[in-house]
Amino acid sequence: MNQLLTKPILLTTPTDTILKGCRESNLQSQEQLYKHCYPDMIKICYRYAGDMDGAGSIFNDAMLRVFRSINNYKEEGKLMGWIRTIVTNCCIDFVKKQNKFREEVRSNIEEYEASIAPEAFSFVSAKEIQQMIKELPRATATVFNLYIYEGFTHKQIAESLGISDGTSKWHVNEGRKLLKEKLQKFINP
Repeated sequence: MNQLLTKPILLTTPTDTILKGCRESNLQSQEQLYKHCYPDMIKICYRYAGDMDGAGSIFNDAMLRVFRSINNYKEEGKLMGWIRTIVTNCCIDFVKKQNKFREEVRSNIEEYEASIAPEAFSFVSAKEIQQMIKELPRATATVFNLYIYEGFTHKQIAESLGISDGTSKWHVNEGRKLLKEKLQKFINP
């Protein structure tokens, strides 16, 4: 991902003024909010899409949903949290549309939870870890991202993706196991 995407774009207009403008379908306000959200939200989209074309598509769909439902935002919580929820839901929809997720029944779900020793992370950068997660099988990476990054429970993941709780647990454990194997290569080259 390109370095320009990580630089935050500060709002030049107060948030309440931008919200008012977005509620009135003011294009300048919408553009400001779009550009302000882009650096943080495109990273979330990229985790699920795996490439910038898909990430851009997800982000555009999400922002369209934001603008269409901006009147539903009650200003009870943080605006970026509300937008993040919409972006995450668009990511889930994208994965489901791509047919990259199917219910997989695992009769041999391992009872133990794969764990990764904390010192393993001192050998790799955050960027390398993100790349490792991206290399996981698509379904496993999706569930792993929802569980680890978004903080979804297995029940929420199961409901969102139309799978069982057990399948969600299996994917998270499988993701940990595969990441542990990849990290071992850094520890013991």
